[in-house]
Amino acid sequence: MSITLIALEKDLFFAVKIRDTLRHHDMQSSVVRTLAAFEEGLTATPAPDIAVVDIATRGVDWEAAIRAARSHHVPVLAFGSHMDLEARAKALQAGALKVVANSKFASDMPGLLTRLLNTPADQTTADVDADSEDEE
Repeated sequence: MSITLIALEKDLFFAVKIRDTLRHHDMQSSVVRTLAAFEEGLTATPAPDIAVVDIATRGVDWEAAIRAARSHHVPVLAFGSHMDLEARAKALQAGALKVVANSKFASDMPGLLTRLLNTPADQTTADVDADSEDEE
């Protein structure tokens, strides 16, 4: 089964890493740099199975991106600095199902996405977050 995802990532080098990594795991990704492009991608055909949001992104309302994804019933995996507990809390409050450290995302990207997609819809955020100890 091919997984389709939309990612909000302004860093060009990391955007390429996301695309290249996921391509090797039968996952199609669309990486965008603006909120408008992210919102447009949520209505694409086929619709994304999951969204990824970099919560360290400056100059983009990533909280609005998370809320937009959730309003389209798209689960969200957010990632950012393990030191930024405020951003982590805001991401969860906006609707992210899981927030992980940059290093965890980079080292286990396909696994994190697959596990999140296979998580029952009624599972709590705390349960979903259990396998993602914040490390950097």
